[in-house]
Amino acid sequence: MVSKINKFLTLSDLDKTLQKQYRSAIEAAFPPITQHSKIIQTYWDSIEKNFPETQLFLVDPNHQLIGFFNTIPFYWDSPLVDLPDEGWDWMVKKGIQDFETNQQPNALGGLQVIITNAFLGQGFSKIIIAEGKKRLPNLGLSQLIIPIRPTFKNMFPKMEMKEYMRFKKDGKIFDPWIRTHLKGGAEIIKVCGNSMNVKGDLDFWEKLIGQKLTTSGMYQVDGALNLVQINVEKQTGEYREDNIWIHYPDF
Repeated sequence: MVSKINKFLTLSDLDKTLQKQYRSAIEAAFPPITQHSKIIQTYWDSIEKNFPETQLFLVDPNHQLIGFFNTIPFYWDSPLVDLPDEGWDWMVKKGIQDFETNQQPNALGGLQVIITNAFLGQGFSKIIIAEGKKRLPNLGLSQLIIPIRPTFKNMFPKMEMKEYMRFKKDGKIFDPWIRTHLKGGAEIIKVCGNSMNVKGDLDFWEKLIGQKLTTSGMYQVDGALNLVQINVEKQTGEYREDNIWIHYPDF
C-alpha cells in the first residue's frame, strides 16, 4: 500500500545518503553492456548538472529511496512517426544540444524509471510516471515521449522487437513494462532499432561475452536485448539495441 507520507524530491534535494542509494540503484538496474554506452559516459553528468529539476525521486518516511525517473527536456515539432531510429542516444544528445543553444523545449523525454529492489512489485513505477506527467505543465512542457526498454526482451534476443512488443501470454501483453505504459495511457509510436549503440574491439567483446571469439557472427551478451554482431576479420563488434518509442498525449 502506498503511504501518503512518501515524498517526491528532485536531484537538488538529495542529501549524500540518498545520492549514494541513487548511484547504487542505477548500477544494479542494468546489465554491464549499457554501462559501456559512450552516450552515457559522455553526457550523464551534463544531464544531472543542467536538468536537476527534471530528475524525480520518490522517498519513503524512513529516508529510503523507493525509485526515480530520469528525464531530459527537448524540442520536437515534427510528426511523432518521424522520431529517429537512434532513440535513446539521439534524445540525450538532442536535449543537451537544445539546452546549449537556448532552444525552448516542449517535450519531456523519459530516460529511465528505476525502482529499488526493496520496493519492486508494489506499483511504484506507475506512481512515479504519473507524477512526472503531472509536473509537465509547470515545466512548460506538453508531452512525454520515451524510448522504452522492455523488461523481458533480453529473454528473447533473437526475436524482432516488432514481434516482441505484440507478444501475448494468457491473453495479455507479455512484457510488464509495455503493459505498465499502455495502462497508463501511453501510445506506441514505433520501434527505434538503434536506440542504444555500443561499439568495441574484439578484446572488449570477448570480456563481455565471456569467450574467445574466432568466428564472425551474432553473439548473445547477458542482459542485452539483441544479439551483438562480431566481425573477427575487422576485430570489431557492434551492439544495436531496439527500444520502442511511446508517447503520452498532450496535457
